[in-house]
Amino acid sequence: LYTPFSRLVFSIYANKLAAKQVDKLVAASDKVKVDSCSFRSPNIVLIVGESYGKHHSQQYGYFMPTTPRQVKREHRGFLVPYSDVVAPWNLTSYVFKNVFSMHVVGQQGDWCDYPLFPELFRKAGYKVQFLTNQFLIEANAAVYDFSGGFFLNNPTLNKAQFDLRNEKLHVFDEDLLADYDRFVKEGKIDTKGPNLTIFHLIGQHVNYRTRCPKKQYKFSADDYTEKRPELSEKQRTILSYYDNAVRYNDSIVDQICKRFENKDAIVIYMPDHGEECYEESRGFICRNHSAAIDWPLAHYEFEIPFWIYCSPKYAHRHPEIFREVVQARRRRFMTDALPHMLLYLAGIQAKDYHPEYNILSDHYDEMRPRILKATTDYDKLREAYYKEKKNKK
Repeated sequence: LYTPFSRLVFSIYANKLAAKQVDKLVAASDKVKVDSCSFRSPNIVLIVGESYGKHHSQQYGYFMPTTPRQVKREHRGFLVPYSDVVAPWNLTSYVFKNVFSMHVVGQQGDWCDYPLFPELFRKAGYKVQFLTNQFLIEANAAVYDFSGGFFLNNPTLNKAQFDLRNEKLHVFDEDLLADYDRFVKEGKIDTKGPNLTIFHLIGQHVNYRTRCPKKQYKFSADDYTEKRPELSEKQRTILSYYDNAVRYNDSIVDQICKRFENKDAIVIYMPDHGEECYEESRGFICRNHSAAIDWPLAHYEFEIPFWIYCSPKYAHRHPEIFREVVQARRRRFMTDALPHMLLYLAGIQAKDYHPEYNILSDHYDEMRPRILKATTDYDKLREAYYKEKKNKK
């Protein structure tokens, strides 16, 4: 989109497409029906991170101490990391469409033909809070913010999904927590529930240098001289910025858990997609939006950290769910199916819920193909890679 004319043509196309999708979503919203709700989980918290490369997480074996607080909670036994989770896309806007819709990849129709999961929560009687550090209504929103947020910010769909939203964006995610604390203090959030609280972070989005307060920097270029000698000093500096952002994100998600650790609450963490920061000899940062997906691209940009934290009170009051959370930690999963687990945690019975997509269910279909960008089977890529690697030995 290098010329004013091409940008104009694209903007007209994007707005027309969004208008059609909104019409479909509104039609789906009008048909939302909840049969019953047990409110089995009084407080459900979903944290959606941003641009988090799993391979930069200490929790998943990274050589730098980037997630000390999450590791500490894991060692206490209440935070359960999942080992085999991928995102359906490596672009935030597409991930949000897939994750918010009750539609999963492989079902008939498109994402906008199905209701959005917060609509079912509101219909069931939950209060739904959405605190975002990216997708507020803004006249000067970038194209990716428009693409990812138009169905959240449309007045009709916004009203159908959310009881409460924050009013402004912040430089750092810690101020999003201050918004939450203010809402609680003002009585706008009843912490007893039933609540679905969604935190959408700016996380590790480029520019990495600006994603962590300077006073909290821990890593510098010199720390990577031994482990990454092939990188230039500039590259090692950028890598240190990214890892500082990962460590800062660790402090944010820990603070969210802290706000719910004495309540009957369950917290789910998932970033939207992975991120590259000089992986192996690939030599670039951010993401490659090539139409063709090979194994390194799938490995670094679609594999993501994912964990579930149960407060001690929640684990005590819901031992069967806590047991299911632990038992499911090695199952294959793609996050387009996340809403089905959320409905299960709430005890929402509706025709849009399918146990075969709920990773905690005995009926979960672990062999459902995990299709990346609607084109490429992740598990076939992985199988082919390790088969070739074995043959070379």
